[in-house]
Formats: sequence, C-alpha cells, structure tokens
Amino acid sequence: MIGLESLKNISRADFLTSAGLYIAGDRLVLVRLRKQMLKLSLLEQEGRELALGDGRQAISELTGWVTEDVREIALKTEGDSYERALRQAMMSLLPHLNARDAIYLCLPRDQAMTQEVFLPLAAQDNLQQVLEYEIERQLPFKRDDIYYDFYPVGKKGEKLSVYVFAVPKKTLDGLLGLLNSFGIKPKGVETTATALANYLLFTGAPGAGGAAMVAAHAKDWEMIGVQIKDSRWKPTTELLYCHRFPAADWAKGPAQELLQEGLNQVPQFYRCGDLAPLNGLAEDKLAGATDLTTLGAERLKGLPQPLDPEVLPAIGAALRGVREASLSANFLRHEANGEGGNTFSLINTMLAVLLLIALLGWGASFPIKDELRLRQLQNENQKIEPAIKALRAEETQLEQLRKESTLLADLDQRRGEVLRVLDELSKAVPNNAYFSNLRYRAGSLEIQGNAENASALIPLLERSPVFENVGFNAPSNRGRDNRETFSLKADLEKPKPGAKPVEVKETKSPPAKETKAKP
Repeated sequence: MIGLESLKNISRADFLTSAGLYIAGDRLVLVRLRKQMLKLSLLEQEGRELALGDGRQAISELTGWVTEDVREIALKTEGDSYERALRQAMMSLLPHLNARDAIYLCLPRDQAMTQEVFLPLAAQDNLQQVLEYEIERQLPFKRDDIYYDFYPVGKKGEKLSVYVFAVPKKTLDGLLGLLNSFGIKPKGVETTATALANYLLFTGAPGAGGAAMVAAHAKDWEMIGVQIKDSRWKPTTELLYCHRFPAADWAKGPAQELLQEGLNQVPQFYRCGDLAPLNGLAEDKLAGATDLTTLGAERLKGLPQPLDPEVLPAIGAALRGVREASLSANFLRHEANGEGGNTFSLINTMLAVLLLIALLGWGASFPIKDELRLRQLQNENQKIEPAIKALRAEETQLEQLRKESTLLADLDQRRGEVLRVLDELSKAVPNNAYFSNLRYRAGSLEIQGNAENASALIPLLERSPVFENVGFNAPSNRGRDNRETFSLKADLEKPKPGAKPVEVKETKSPPAKETKAKP
C-alpha cells in the first residue's frame, strides 16, 4: 500500500502555475497557484469591486423621463456599464497575471444552468452523442445557442443520472471577447458548483459517506453534495446533488425541504459565507458545520486566515490548472478552442521515459553483470592456476606412489609363493638346462630358456608338487649348438581343501644351480 500511495503521488508531481478568475456579479477575484513537484502554494490573491451605477436613475435625471419609460434604454446602458466596469477591473489585474499561467474562469450560478438529466442505461457508452440530441428537450435553449458540458453521476434506479451544465453563448462570448482583447485565452470555464466542490475535495475533508456544503452568495445560496469511492488507483468522485436558490426563496417550502433532505444524505456538513438568513429546520446543523474557509491551509501554503469566502471559487477553478481538480466540467471542452485532455504532464512524461530507460537498463544489466562476473572468475582462476598445477602434479605423484605401494604390498604378501617357485625350480630342473626369462603372475609361471632336450623338462615339472598343467607355450627350436630353445607354461598347483600349507624353508641353493640362470 505504501508503494502504491507513493506511485500515486509521483503521478501528480509537476511544475505548474495557474490562475483562477471568479467573475461575480459585482466583484472580480483573481488567485494564482504554483505547484512544485507535490508542493502547492498561493502566489497572489487580488480582488476588484465592479463600479456599477444605476443606469435607469442616471437616464431619468438626464432626460426628465420616468424610470419605467426608459427601461429598454437602461438595460442596454446597464450592460455597457457592466462591461466597462469589468474591463477596468481586468486592466488593473493585468500586472498580476503571468503569460505562462493557465487561466480558468468561474461563473456564478445565476449566469449558468445546472440540470440533472435521467437517461436510459444503454446511453452510458455514448453520452456525448445522446446528449447532442437530448439537450434541446432538457434545456430551454437551442443547441447552437449554448456552451455545455456534463458530468455522469451514476445509476439511480433504472436510469442513468447525468448533470448538465450550460451557459448561453451570448453571455460567455462577451466575456471571452473582453478577455481576448487583453490577450487572455482561458483554457476552461466552469460554475461555482464544480469549483467549490473541487475545493472541498482538495482539502481532504470529505470522509466515508460523503459530505455536503452550503455556500451563501450575495443574491443566492447553493448546496452541493459529493461522495468519494475508493479504488485501487484513483478515487472516484460522485456528485450527489447540486441545488441553487435565490436568497428570497429561502422562506418557501421547496428550498427548506431540499436543504433538509440533502443534509440527511451525508454525515458531514460544511458552510461558506454568511448563512444567517438561512434559518429554519436545518439551523442547528448549519450552525455546527465547519467553515470551509478554515480548511485547505495544510495542503495550500500561503493561504491567508481568515479567508474571504468569495476567493474559494477562484481557488477551485485554479486547481484545474495544477492538476488537483477531482470534478471535470468545462463549457469549452467540446469547442475548437477548448482545453486538450492532456493525460500526462511534461514531468510525468519525462518520469515515464526515465522509468522506461531504467527498466531497459535493468534488463540489459543482467548479461553485462554475468559477463563481468565471468571475467572476474577467469582472472581469479588465472591467479590460482599455478597452485592448481602444483596440486595436480602432487596428486599424480601421490597416485604413482600409491600404485608402487600397492605393488610392494602385493609382493610382500606373495613373497612366500615366489620363493617356493624359485626353490622348486632349482630342485627340479637339471644342470644342463638354462633359463633366460622367468615370469610369474597370479598363480601362472612362464619360462623361456634352452636345454639339450626340452621335452624332458615337462615330466620333471609335472612330478613336482608345486606345478601342474605344464606344457609348451610355443614351439621349440634346435640351434646350431644342438640345443633347443623352449617356452614353457605351468600353473601353480592349488592346495586341496583341508591340506596344510607347505612351509617354505629358507635354504641355500647349490652353487651349480645359481650359475645356471642367466639374467
């Protein structure tokens, strides 16, 4: 689990700066965030009041007409006055913007629409195409007159719940044109519904079972519910509900009922802004709710305390630029100038390449290590090779000595047999016979020599109690000296069972016998 958490944190690491611009009805709020690896910090926070006048009152005083008579003129004047005030506020904020910042806009809920749409479950695989056909049935606008985005919630009963966010093109095009005149091209546009939800999720406050927040604005209030479902890699965020009511409608029943019902669905409650007017059934729960402006300082360094509630939507929008937003909603997503869905950042791509190189190097290191280890062993073998040769020479010498020792031991054991054979031959062979070669091995005797009559030697040896099976081993030849060369073979007579072994006594052979033998 520790390794998985570390890998998840590394996937979020980056070096980014972003700006969130919250365009409220009477105020403009700008925040700039910076991300260095995993460390987030608030660089700047600026707010500008929009200098709006009463257009109808000004025209009435100028012309002497009553206010009701100049309503249409006043509406156009009011629009021009708002645009002029917004332009002046933007000009004062330009020194605080950086050309490298990714800028995201946040619009108040009164300038956009949020609608929960229920579709058949079969539409889950191609929501974009289905909503293209269903958008005009669900919203009181034509498809070509709005920018929209959607966020799938999940299965509710037998239907698929989808939240659709929309804003009239006339409204958004005016803002985009004004910003474009300053060289500002926003990468995303959303409402306070998703911006505040992203800030709530960023603080890490929502636990098991989900959480709800109630945010009060100047002219309205809204309630947002979110729930986090754990998964192996990335937690899944579910938007439970998203309601908005004008402040004047609070005393009416539907708003109170929705508030009470929404707070009953989740175990945690948070508040933002002045909720004093929201009294009634949920007053006790809201009074004990945690103020959202007191959270977030642990993860976002440099966050001032106390924090202005109107800054939270701007921070929530800027979180998208540093890849810390959980809910994705962008009115420009499906347009030509919308933000690209970059799955990997530059640093993540570099880390992936480095990881791939490391894996390739790790895989290639095995044969290299084997080769190095083989060479090391060969060097060590060369160092000890002289000692091995000396040991092998000593082993060969030792083996030769063992063989000689075995032979001497065998001769020592058979010393009585050899003496017995020699003694018997000296007695049985006549003096006119000479031996040139005598070989004895394993109870068999071979004799080569010459005599006047070689055939006469066979019966002499046969009569001996020591020899048996005496015979010629090769034909005999008679030489010019009238003597025969012979080659005889005889076996030692095996002792009979129960017979006593013949003791050989050491006797001196006659001198004549010793002179007969030739070496």
